[in-house]
Amino acid sequence: ADVWDIEFRLAFDAWSEVSPITFEQTDEGHDADIMIDVSKRRRSGFGRSGGVLAWAQLPPTKNFNGTLWSVFDLAESWSLPNEGNIVLRAVACHEIGHLLGLSHSKDPSALMYPYVNGAIKPMADDIVEIQRLYGKGS
Repeated sequence: ADVWDIEFRLAFDAWSEVSPITFEQTDEGHDADIMIDVSKRRRSGFGRSGGVLAWAQLPPTKNFNGTLWSVFDLAESWSLPNEGNIVLRAVACHEIGHLLGLSHSKDPSALMYPYVNGAIKPMADDIVEIQRLYGKGS
């Protein structure tokens, strides 16, 4: 599997570990609840290093039953944990949080803090919020 697939799997798994939510990868777009894409297009806010790293849609309603999108900027110098400043897994996990309905956190140590801070999985504040929405799981 490619590095992006592995890092996204680890990011999705991080949310499954703290909630009852499970994820299954599909290559069939019409079956997907979440779509992940990449872009360099300026109209997406992308195309140069720095600035917007990625974006994700928030579900518009509590029981939304459609497809949500997240797009990542290919112009960034994405890295693995402990290898660089813009860690793909951290940003992926943060954007998945938005797709699950979480807004930004005011806690500077939270994964959902609006700036890169070293968190690569949900932290205490994030766990409280995801469990408030979905319950604790097993």
